[in-house]
Amino acid sequence: MAPARLRTLLLSLTLLPVLALAAPGQWRQGDLSIRYNALPASALPAQSLRQLGVTDAAHKGLLNILVTRGTGASETSLPADIEARAMTDTGSPVRIDVREVRDANGISYLGVYRLEHTSTLRFDLDITPQGAPTQHIHFKHTLVVD
Repeated sequence: MAPARLRTLLLSLTLLPVLALAAPGQWRQGDLSIRYNALPASALPAQSLRQLGVTDAAHKGLLNILVTRGTGASETSLPADIEARAMTDTGSPVRIDVREVRDANGISYLGVYRLEHTSTLRFDLDITPQGAPTQHIHFKHTLVVD
């Protein structure tokens, strides 16, 4: 098994409990795919948060976005323009700072936002993959803060 695939598999196995806390979603059209999820930053191991540059995890939420083209072994990540907004269940806006993350596995996008207490957030994403039209994605998720 290739080192990158092995690392991805091991990371996936260590994050299984975290995935239960996330709000995963996927949009697909043809060979273009957008995967996204939201979770409290405190659900990730401290080492992962340090690598991502996330501090004060007890009061932060994360939005992860991956844009790809292709399927199976030919799937590759794409650069994209990302605009992300969220609103609490009481109508208060939540600012999300999104940044590009590049590593040996490709490109993904990480949004970081303030999360003071358990909240249901409505996320609105405008994602423009390179060479493709903008996709509007909406989802709602309850994030539980310890």
